[in-house]
Amino acid sequence: MRRYLLIVLCSTIILGGCVTKTPFDFDEIETYKIFYNVPTDEIIADMSSYDLVIIEPIWYTTEQIEAIQSKGTKVLGYINVMEADTWNRALIGQMKEDDFFYRDGERIYFQRWDSYLTNIASANFRKILIREIQKQIINKHIDGIFLDTVGDIDDVHLDYPTDLAEQLDGLETFLKSIQGTYPGVPIVQNWGIETLERTSAPYVDGFMWEGFNYTAITSDSWSMEKIERLNALRETYDIAVLTVSDTEESTSRNLAEANGYIHYHEPTYYDTWDF
Repeated sequence: MRRYLLIVLCSTIILGGCVTKTPFDFDEIETYKIFYNVPTDEIIADMSSYDLVIIEPIWYTTEQIEAIQSKGTKVLGYINVMEADTWNRALIGQMKEDDFFYRDGERIYFQRWDSYLTNIASANFRKILIREIQKQIINKHIDGIFLDTVGDIDDVHLDYPTDLAEQLDGLETFLKSIQGTYPGVPIVQNWGIETLERTSAPYVDGFMWEGFNYTAITSDSWSMEKIERLNALRETYDIAVLTVSDTEESTSRNLAEANGYIHYHEPTYYDTWDF
């Protein structure tokens, strides 16, 4: 599987034309790491030892991004699609009432993450996300987009057919908007195998599977079926798969690599950087 993605940024407002960047080849990615916290100079220097890093771009300047990329490291910038974090007041301050999702008249709140479920069917919210991509990804010369929390569509809406259809339609419109505005910029979706099958597979270049732990995967028939379904989508749409384990590093990595996935082991969380 060869994935040569010619990245052409065509933002006439910001750049005044098209800028061609180095082709992004997922087949050349062997090591990657996720880090969502504020970086230090030492962390930025160490990031350049990986093939790929996934970061929260709010905490970075363009100069820091270029320092990470200086030795060939590719960078994906995090965009929270289906949740609005309460700490991100700049984003929530742009949101209207209909940009949040309501069920039985109430917003859905995720206590673990201190965030609210968003409504991707809202045209206004999609515009907010596109502005975030422009500001945090494109303007900072980041190589691609990591769309987090897309899996919430599976988790929250699968048992509600009308809501599911509306959210999938909204997601498809959003993905088409990204492709139309930033042609060639790679997109990686986090979670949501049902959403991937039903809607997003033609539009994304990568898919992340967190919690890819050997025993949990191999002892669960649903997870093994998921591997088969994911591999079928990879074959049809040429999608790269990135996996993350937090236990059983060796066996989990072996299972991932046996299926052609790019694996990363993280026993804690993404807010610390181990050298």
